[in-house]
Amino acid sequence: MMQKPKQLIAYLSMLTVALISYVLLYAQTWLDMERVWRSSATYNHCYLIIPISIWLFSRRKSSTVPRAADNNKKGFGWPLLLLCLLQLLYLAGFASGIALLMHIAAVLSLQALLWLALGNQNAKLHCFAIGYLIFLLPFGDELSPLLQYFTADLTVFLLQLAAVPVFREGLYLATPVGLFEVAEACSGLRFLIASIAISVLYAYLTYNKLVKQLLFVLAMVVVSILANGGRAFMLVYIGEKTNMAYGFGADHFLYGWLFFGAVLMAGFWLGSRFADSNTELHPATLVKPLYQQQHALALPMLAIALLATMLYQQSLPSVKPPLQPATLALPIENSVVPDKSDWGITFVDSLQLGHQSDETNTEYFVAVYANNQKPGKLVSWNNRLFNIDVWFMTDRQSNNGITMLQLKNQAQQYRSVLYWYQIGQIKTSSLAQVKFYQAWHLLSGKSGPASIFAVSAQGPLTDDMQRQLQRAAAKLSAQPVINTGTPAL
Repeated sequence: MMQKPKQLIAYLSMLTVALISYVLLYAQTWLDMERVWRSSATYNHCYLIIPISIWLFSRRKSSTVPRAADNNKKGFGWPLLLLCLLQLLYLAGFASGIALLMHIAAVLSLQALLWLALGNQNAKLHCFAIGYLIFLLPFGDELSPLLQYFTADLTVFLLQLAAVPVFREGLYLATPVGLFEVAEACSGLRFLIASIAISVLYAYLTYNKLVKQLLFVLAMVVVSILANGGRAFMLVYIGEKTNMAYGFGADHFLYGWLFFGAVLMAGFWLGSRFADSNTELHPATLVKPLYQQQHALALPMLAIALLATMLYQQSLPSVKPPLQPATLALPIENSVVPDKSDWGITFVDSLQLGHQSDETNTEYFVAVYANNQKPGKLVSWNNRLFNIDVWFMTDRQSNNGITMLQLKNQAQQYRSVLYWYQIGQIKTSSLAQVKFYQAWHLLSGKSGPASIFAVSAQGPLTDDMQRQLQRAAAKLSAQPVINTGTPAL
């Protein structure tokens, strides 16, 4: 049955209002995601996801076209409920400053909006094209430290098999020809994320059964991680055998990408040996009618939910930091601003900042942030408790929300650090708790600063050092509550 022109016009009008509401709420989030795609080579492949999904929308595996009546089945409540829950996730991400939660809400809301707009049968017919949009998310950075240590473990194991003497300390590997660092760029995250996106597409186009698709993707994940360890070993081995003449110049990246390309092609070739024979793609069309009675209620409700989320977000108090943080006078007697310090603690875009040292060369540091501050966040990749290019952590002890670190550098020198985060009157050293309490204070209308308190001294984390740091921390605890500024207009 053909759709009536009035129904189609009404459907398109309501869909347009819903899309405009979506753009108004999520435009800045999408711009932030695009900035990540552009600035990080790990996520450059995200630019290809939307064209691939559009191509997938034009094709389908099954040549059987569902009946138009099947698209009239009820079920609009599920995508609408999902969209409402995602707006809560977006607000949680905004309040806590966790960009990933906002990115997830933006992408999943787009997928749920497509489900709602197309109807159940159309969405089911194009579920992979809609689902593939999940790879627009710039995710996985949290895996980098784990992958770095695994790469170091595997590299040491292979060097020992190859009878190459190696001494490891943290992420540093020392061989007879030099010192190597398994840096963040060596974690293999870049290849792993791209490999997953390509493998999922290849599995969909090559296999029909979900079990085979999942097994192939899982196998490619394992192969990608192992391949990165093999690449790191290969570079160290080449440098060792050629006295660093090859492997770490301009050819460093060439060897890596050639190796990864060969591994990827080998995986696809092996996967093709088990391909299903009936995976041809056919031109796809939408099941009609698109318009259903439920749209008359669901799309306006969606627009209201999106606009309400945007208005509530804009009503939350926001603080704009000064160009330079105000100097914070710490309650430390006979203290001075240290001229030279190898500690390297860094917290950027704070409202107020204090860094002093006393006559025992114990250093004191405080940085103050608002719970909703732009720019500037208490928990950020730009903020460091120590200079990671100089120090690596050899010990960590936590108790009652306070954490102590023992640091060591390549000169075998030690430095000890005690720190905690404070939101209002709550002390914690858990980054997850910091984010949660900041979001809770913002959404519940509570006032109070969000701060980092830290003390540090040269030397290993002995019992005497722990007592010294605890005495220094007690002095910082006398720091009065700090005004976090006037909300920005």
